[in-house]
Amino acid sequence: MQLLERKIDTYLQDWKNSSKRKPLIVKGARQIGKTESIRAFGKANYESVIEINFVLQKKFRAIFDNGYEVDTII
Repeated sequence: MQLLERKIDTYLQDWKNSSKRKPLIVKGARQIGKTESIRAFGKANYESVIEINFVLQKKFRAIFDNGYEVDTII
């Protein structure tokens, strides 16, 4: 199955090529293809990938309650 090309695909490639790359947090509307785009990107660009979905694991949901600032999360 071939995926539609989305804006996120360009963003992911730019992120990968950046020398100042930081951990990636992807957020956005539901059901627009974020997960599928990221999985396809990982498969095409890396030998192995680990997926951590904080929304699906109840005990980790609170990690982002105070926002997405790295210092706050840590």
